[in-house]
Amino acid sequence: MSDIPSNRLDPVRLREEAAVFGALSSPARLAIVLTLADGERSVNELVEMLAGLDCACSVERTNISKHLAVLREAGILSCTGDAQRRIYRLEARCLLDSISCIGSRKRGNGVEKDAGCPACGKAGCA
Repeated sequence: MSDIPSNRLDPVRLREEAAVFGALSSPARLAIVLTLADGERSVNELVEMLAGLDCACSVERTNISKHLAVLREAGILSCTGDAQRRIYRLEARCLLDSISCIGSRKRGNGVEKDAGCPACGKAGCA
């Protein structure tokens, strides 16, 4: 018998939680989340900060609205303001610990090794 509480395996909850991870599956959306970790930003500020990146994290004005909508729908971001000046804020700050933990994992010889989670300090928490 499993030690996993049955409420954690609720199909509705699993779909909602999977949507959060799905929203983070894009390098551009992950870059937006990490940028908003430092504080609220307008769309123009986000475009300015991310457009110059020479990687998949580059976000052009034409598609940033789509990325922001996905993150809002997943409950990761909120938006205030009017159509002329929208301000985005990171709501799911708890994700930063998970992102940091995942980033701390070292890879060697094709086998992942845990360097210790910065959120809890334990090896193997991820």
